[in-house]
Amino acid sequence: MGQAHLGRTRVRSVQGRPTLVSVIVPTLNEASHITSALAAARRDYPSDEVEIIVVDGGSTDGTAGRVPDSERVLSCPPGRARQMNRGAAAASGDSLVFCHADTKLPPGWRAAVVRALSGPGVSGGSFRIRLEPARGVLHLLNGLRYPADWRLMYGDQAQFTWRAAFDRVGGFPDIPVMEDLELMRRLSGVGKLVRVPLSVVSSSRRFLERGPLRQFALDVTLVLRYLYLGAEPEALAEAYYGSTKGGEGP
Repeated sequence: MGQAHLGRTRVRSVQGRPTLVSVIVPTLNEASHITSALAAARRDYPSDEVEIIVVDGGSTDGTAGRVPDSERVLSCPPGRARQMNRGAAAASGDSLVFCHADTKLPPGWRAAVVRALSGPGVSGGSFRIRLEPARGVLHLLNGLRYPADWRLMYGDQAQFTWRAAFDRVGGFPDIPVMEDLELMRRLSGVGKLVRVPLSVVSSSRRFLERGPLRQFALDVTLVLRYLYLGAEPEALAEAYYGSTKGGEGP
């Protein structure tokens, strides 16, 4: 299926009827964040416009119990890529939004996603990001504006795509880290990527725990090692998490 044909199909879908957007939220011990993340995703959207699927990787802190009865909860072996693929397989929407459990979608997010995906040849995209609480150098990081380049479109920016495009590229590769980059790389090969000019709010906890500059340097180093030095995802997961457990909170 050619890129232009994908674009025409998508415009008809958006214009022909209300588009169901499925939001997939992978969780693993996110009891302190899941309630606010789901509230931001749901807002006032009815169930025929927004479907929310939480995929829990075996939380032991009661995360699943904090999910409202109105939302769907699935269980899956831990691994963020595995969990998101599980959610996508169960989703009913024409379009998919992958939102980390410590990330809050902004007001108007659904219209922004539908509008972005209705562009000719668009295969996916992500939002801008704001880290909170913002302390010290994080104010500078929040001021950065990244282009719609797959190398700079990460999972904590709430990635989105058409279901057809997601299926076509095979979803997320089952690797412990860099699954977000690989999805964007694959989607860039079948269409155009876009960045929505709205910001998700993501927890700055990892920056505050490690130190903002140290965390930023680690993130950049791991991406460079992966993209240009051939480092294996398992080795990068060891450097990042101290283990190869995927699906751990960022």
